[in-house]
Amino acid sequence: MTELRDNWLNSYSSGRLWLNKLGSPHTKKKFTEYFWTYCEAVKKTPDELIALKIEGLQNVGTVKEWQAEDLLEGFFAQTDMKPTAKLMLKNSVFSFYKHNRRALEAQTASNVKNETPESKKRKPTLEDLKNLENAGHLARDKAIVWFIASTSCRVGTVALLNWQDLKPTGNPEVPYSLEIESKRLKGAGIGKYKGLKQITFLHKYASEKLEAYKQEAKLKGYDLKPESPLFIRYWNKGEIKRLAPKAFGLFFDNLSLNAWGDLEQKRFSPHDLREFFQSAMENAGVNPNTISPIMGHKVKGVDQHYSSHDIEELLVKYQTALPWMVLETVEQVKAETQKKLDAEQKLITNLEYENTELKSKMNSLNTRQESTEGELALLKKYVFTVGGVVETKEDIKELQGFLEKMRKEKEQKNEVKPWEEE
Repeated sequence: MTELRDNWLNSYSSGRLWLNKLGSPHTKKKFTEYFWTYCEAVKKTPDELIALKIEGLQNVGTVKEWQAEDLLEGFFAQTDMKPTAKLMLKNSVFSFYKHNRRALEAQTASNVKNETPESKKRKPTLEDLKNLENAGHLARDKAIVWFIASTSCRVGTVALLNWQDLKPTGNPEVPYSLEIESKRLKGAGIGKYKGLKQITFLHKYASEKLEAYKQEAKLKGYDLKPESPLFIRYWNKGEIKRLAPKAFGLFFDNLSLNAWGDLEQKRFSPHDLREFFQSAMENAGVNPNTISPIMGHKVKGVDQHYSSHDIEELLVKYQTALPWMVLETVEQVKAETQKKLDAEQKLITNLEYENTELKSKMNSLNTRQESTEGELALLKKYVFTVGGVVETKEDIKELQGFLEKMRKEKEQKNEVKPWEEE
């Protein structure tokens, strides 16, 4: 279907020009899909849409001046599309006109805007992050998700970062640190934000995604150097341009839509990944005054005068939160915990078995004691019967006969007692 739409657009000069200006394959796929829908609904070809706008520009002050804009607003008045789909269609039509140098009037369809419904679950889980990653078609997409989740940087800050901001730590689990000065943070170091800085880290999993993105960019013809922007637009081959802050929000909308199919069902923004990060640090028991500099927050109250941490100290605290931040680490912890539980269960089973054995032995000893006491009673009875004293050879012989009789009886029952043996 994508190929069919591309062939259709390439058959018109305006469509061809637009396609050549759309950089990201994902954006191209989404925009052409919605633009196709619009052309079908209003029964116009791409060239006819441009002709409407040109005619309007040639007839300023007449009813034809805004006919291209009126056509789009009339479409929205009749359609039953969901708000998110309306916004995507509006953006695609605006993009088409803009790249044909015939931009629509800025207030056109102003009622169709980003009215993001509150997500049912604004704090993503590790599984949600994995779904967002899988929804990305490019290595850059995946890297953005995990970079923000790992560093907790705000979008405005991420857009200003360069490759040289990544400083090696020598730690295999947390390969990089970033020390970001106040002018690239919220508030730009002015007023209450004076002196603010963010010291944060990139864990191994996020680092691997970032390296894969760098290799992808190289294959696409972008030679990223230390001074290059960290995240770039895939626009014209070889031309390195920063990804704008606004693009990150649209980017996460697309990922959420691809991952769950409906933004009203589940939708995450870059800021929600900061919620994920803070939750991971809290689960690890990290003190709030330690979390603040890692997230680029100002330490509150009187604590700001006493709270000062260096990179090494913060790295130690950051690493304790990895089991809640990296999917592979969580699985490893689960496996180790299960192994420990299995070992403890085995020990409990062995103790229960040994306890049963001891009970059995105690019962056996009790039985033997009872039997011994019975034999002694019989012996006492015999001794009493013969007068209580064994004096003569005849008495001894009689007693020996009695004991021999007892031995034979026990041997028949296979219950010979230790005290009966010679």
